[in-house]
Amino acid sequence: MDPRAIERIKDTPMFFIVGRPRTGSTLLRTLLDAHPNICIPQEWPMLLALHRQFGKVKIWDEPTLISFYDALFQKLRIPYWEITNWPAFDAAALKEAVLSCKGEHSFETVFKLVYSQYKSYFPKQEILLFGDKNPVYSNQVELLARAFPKAKFIHLTRDYRDNLASLLEVDFEMPNVTVLAYRWKYSFKVIESAAKGNSDRFLTIRYEDLVADAPGHFRDLCTFLGIPFDASIFEFHKRKDEILKTFPKEIVGRYFKTLFNPIDTSRVGIYKRKLSGRQIRISELVTGSAGIAAGYTPDSNGFSPGLFLWTLPAVLYAKGLYAIGWLVTLLPYKTMMWLLNKPSILVKIYSGLFRKK
Repeated sequence: MDPRAIERIKDTPMFFIVGRPRTGSTLLRTLLDAHPNICIPQEWPMLLALHRQFGKVKIWDEPTLISFYDALFQKLRIPYWEITNWPAFDAAALKEAVLSCKGEHSFETVFKLVYSQYKSYFPKQEILLFGDKNPVYSNQVELLARAFPKAKFIHLTRDYRDNLASLLEVDFEMPNVTVLAYRWKYSFKVIESAAKGNSDRFLTIRYEDLVADAPGHFRDLCTFLGIPFDASIFEFHKRKDEILKTFPKEIVGRYFKTLFNPIDTSRVGIYKRKLSGRQIRISELVTGSAGIAAGYTPDSNGFSPGLFLWTLPAVLYAKGLYAIGWLVTLLPYKTMMWLLNKPSILVKIYSGLFRKK
């Protein structure tokens, strides 16, 4: 790659979409991908793992670059996430680009160089921004902010009750309302804590507001990111047939049934018909003040000691999972990756007991 191109990549800022899964982040990523000045690859949660290995490298020689290139192809627990599933993926071109990055560079520059090889479904002009959407590491926003000191963050949140109803429809999270509500609360508090004192770097958007007035909120988003507004992004669904050719059918059917339709508000308030009254009360009890701070008014009133005692074991279980997750990050890199790419024993036991067949 031409050294001038590497310098342009170095100077191109980056942003992250953070928040819980099933908050509309894939819709927002698709809208941003449709923007002619943004490069935001589809989900590939390898950034923090690569930073663990190469974050302190300052001088990139050929052996280090080869090691970095090889690390891009690590097998992940969900194969669809692997880099080889990017549209029109070209391993030879990627390797050539990586090996051209010899010399003194930051980890951020080399990582963005990888993203520069992403081939979008949408036509592109000059790339003014690199973006990343991977909810899997949204709970480590402070680490991302340190690794990318000039990056901006879009915190996309959604009514926790709708979020739970949506997560109960899929198979990649524990099917327990208490655990899911606690994870929503934990994620919201971690991201909002990181945003304190960094208001120029963080923007919070509610899913409900985005779908109710997509043009208005996207204008605000473009102003925040420092790029021109382009109304053509709202025609993203017109490329549905082309995009679906590269998405595995089982992935679309399982997770993205409504993604390629025009934006509407049909998924707002789904909890009212999908969750029982008890499930709603549990979610409101567990999220507590965090749900209110996010702008969501509880349907129920008052504190229930009995319900609190009922949810306590699952809350402690969820807290234990976060503690174990933190301990895993302290292990040697290969051991850490092996564990992260396998569902935990605790999750297997719980799912075996409680997940409906």
